[in-house]
Amino acid sequence: MDRRRMMATVAAALAVAACGSGRDTPSSDTAANGASPAAAAAVTPQPASNAAAAAAPDAAPVPYTLAANGLAPGLTFGMPQADVVRAATAVFGTPERREHNDACGEGPMDFVQFGNLQLGFQEGRFAGWSLGGSKPVLHTAGGLTVGAPRSALGDTPVDEESSIGPEFDVGGVGGFLDEQDKVMALWAGSPCQFR
Repeated sequence: MDRRRMMATVAAALAVAACGSGRDTPSSDTAANGASPAAAAAVTPQPASNAAAAAAPDAAPVPYTLAANGLAPGLTFGMPQADVVRAATAVFGTPERREHNDACGEGPMDFVQFGNLQLGFQEGRFAGWSLGGSKPVLHTAGGLTVGAPRSALGDTPVDEESSIGPEFDVGGVGGFLDEQDKVMALWAGSPCQFR
């Protein structure tokens, strides 16, 4: 295995392990999360248009876009955890996993996993997200998504010496490339990465 492939594999494993090395908790929402039904309704996304649904018959349309400040529209960093989880659950279904990690560089964090999308929370507030695969299908406003070729980055500089693999930042959305020069992961905010 060449050095670049090994580094990308190790980086991916560390990124996933870093965010998932804490305590698992049940994935049911409880009243202890503290959000009012009105607050949840305020952040519950609306369904995509029929035209968008027709354009992607194999995948349900997702009304969110990956953004440097959260998930657009409506789920911004700093929002209460319960509101964000409730809105995300309405779109992505029941969370697959909930975890806690005391060892994040940013301080202790809680995580809620929806497929390959992980939402991170600190002190009960939305603090970051990471996407490490193609489910759910999400992209930035510019169309960047996991699996995109390096050419999709345009003139964006890539740090080939990063400890997590070839790393880039596009308008506050970070990511890194795999050994085939495809986007392997994307993130924003405080995703609890170990470097």
